[in-house]
Amino acid sequence: MDLPVSFERPLRLFTYIIGHSQVLFRGERDTDAGLHTTLEILFTDVGALSIRDHYQSLTIRLPSGPEEERLRAADPRPWHDWRAFVLEAGPGSDGHVIAGGVFWAESSAPVGYSSFLIPGYDLPQFSPDRPLPAEPATIYSTYPQR
Repeated sequence: MDLPVSFERPLRLFTYIIGHSQVLFRGERDTDAGLHTTLEILFTDVGALSIRDHYQSLTIRLPSGPEEERLRAADPRPWHDWRAFVLEAGPGSDGHVIAGGVFWAESSAPVGYSSFLIPGYDLPQFSPDRPLPAEPATIYSTYPQR
């Protein structure tokens, strides 16, 4: 693994798949800004995280000894195959992901493509044109029922 790695482009949280413990960040293609590829960063086997939903640029690195001690103290569960990845977006804006691995790739995939790092999973796409679902009915009853 070649860390630290820096990405000098905007990235946003694209999806968090809780059931599969995966977090995917995406930097969309923007030819006007000179970004001719889509960048994806995927964290797998995620156990804990403290992240932002958007980064103007991002560096991913391994923690220093004291940083790792602090992260392990904050999550005392056995880490097994997890390791800590520190996310830096500038001075004083650190976050972290405790995960089994991190992968990144760039592709010329079209905007709106689900994901090239996790192609077998149909990611939900936000569509502002889609009508909102109906509000669920509220049922009032006493608890416990007798």
